[in-house]
Amino acid sequence: MEPSGPQTPVPRPFAPAPRSAPGRGARPLWIGCGVLLALLGVVAIVFVVKAKDLLAWTMGELRTQVTAALPPEVTVEERARLQRGFDAAVEKIKRGEVEMPALKALQLQLTNAAEKAPRGELTHDDVLDLLSALERVGGLLRPEGEPGPAAPAVEAPVGAAPSP
Repeated sequence: MEPSGPQTPVPRPFAPAPRSAPGRGARPLWIGCGVLLALLGVVAIVFVVKAKDLLAWTMGELRTQVTAALPPEVTVEERARLQRGFDAAVEKIKRGEVEMPALKALQLQLTNAAEKAPRGELTHDDVLDLLSALERVGGLLRPEGEPGPAAPAVEAPVGAAPSP
């Protein structure tokens, strides 16, 4: 016969682990989430405040990359216009005087140039498109669809008969 005393239970290999009391680990989790949320808020505010400076810095980096990869058919005059266009566009961006459609067109051209420049695939037409977008953002060209300045009136010579 077997002893009739208290028997110790045999541990089961797949029994669930004992749970800790609820609420013990939740407080540090909430504090960590709160700190993370506060940091994300600060980063978002800094980004909004510094967005113009960030875009201007990015354009400076892209200028260096694009001008180093200009194709040989780009003339000296076009290179000078490209530099003036970058300068004017960066100044307008820093002052916050850029129209969104022109800025979106510039971003598209900058992205295109940034992708092609490292591979040496930048064409003369790509450069001209970028130049046009830079001059439009920089205020060196009038926006499309806007009428140009009125042509000066030509006066008829004194004593001439009016045309019919």
